[in-house]
Amino acid sequence: MSQAKVDQYKKEKYNRKHNKKNRTIRKVLIRIAVALAVVAFVIYLGYSVAVSTGLYTPPTSPVTLSQTELESLRQNLINQNDPNVKGVETTAAAEMTTVPNSEETTVSADENTTAAK
Repeated sequence: MSQAKVDQYKKEKYNRKHNKKNRTIRKVLIRIAVALAVVAFVIYLGYSVAVSTGLYTPPTSPVTLSQTELESLRQNLINQNDPNVKGVETTAAAEMTTVPNSEETTVSADENTTAAK
């Protein structure tokens, strides 16, 4: 063997461990990149199917309503007894089921003791 070939072999042997480490890192990075590309493709495919079948409709431009339109919509929801409407007055049945506060109970207890005497 010529001296150039011997030197080349020694360099390759010296860098063999380092080159192996670089190859494994590249393999892992390539696998991660391929996996991300596959996930992106599957998401795109699912989105396309959902839009084409009507399961999902992309949002349109925002709708602006006047104050009177908003109040009319709120009143319609109240009339339909929607439980999600905030600020609705309580009904008489709900007021009857409330527990009296401590002041009312103490006053009635005092009245009962004075009435018993």
